Amino acid sequence: MATSLTPSLEDYLETIYLLQQGNAREARVRDIASARSVKASSVSPALKRLSELGYLYYEQREFIRLTEQGKVAARRVYARHVLLFQFFHDILGMEEERAREEACGLEHALSDEGMDRFVRFFESRSQCAVSPEVCTESSSNTCDKCSHCSKRQTSPRVTLDNIEDNESVSIIRVHATGQERQRILDMGILPNVRIQRIRATQNGLIVNIANHELELTNEQAKAIIVRKLTS
Repeated sequence: MATSLTPSLEDYLETIYLLQQGNAREARVRDIASARSVKASSVSPALKRLSELGYLYYEQREFIRLTEQGKVAARRVYARHVLLFQFFHDILGMEEERAREEACGLEHALSDEGMDRFVRFFESRSQCAVSPEVCTESSSNTCDKCSHCSKRQTSPRVTLDNIEDNESVSIIRVHATGQERQRILDMGILPNVRIQRIRATQNGLIVNIANHELELTNEQAKAIIVRKLTS
């Protein structure tokens, strides 16, 4: 990640990314200012700097679009926000708005190692289909014998490449290591997050996550273990 990106600039990237959810491919200065609760005149310098760094396309009084580099950086920040929000809200029981504030404050400082530790914590909880809040199993793709159970619990898992087009599933874990694992996590592919398979490509899959489409390689799709959602 470029050292020239300050927390403030990362916040702008994240804001633009969220404004571009769904079919919106561009954002406007006034929308960004409103979302950031700042004056429009203070937005332009930040956008100009991000444009100079290659993170977005920006011309004064025109729409703003993230470059591919900008999308990668924005997803990275947003993934940390989602992860930290889950921890503060779902685990520590913080009120939703307060949990978001905490996540916003810490997302810029969370290292790759710190992120991986948080993810592994959530992965261990996701292993148990019966009582995930006390499950300590995290080394296999199926729940074997939970620490609180006297019997074996089995819950079939599938990898993302084995589900149908347009099917939505919940992510359980990422079965990858090193830089490849980090690349996948930085896309926002995290435990408990919903992901929808859109279609196959020649070399992988197009998926929808957080109302954004992104492309995964076949190897990445095979590394993402998911649980089918019950109707």
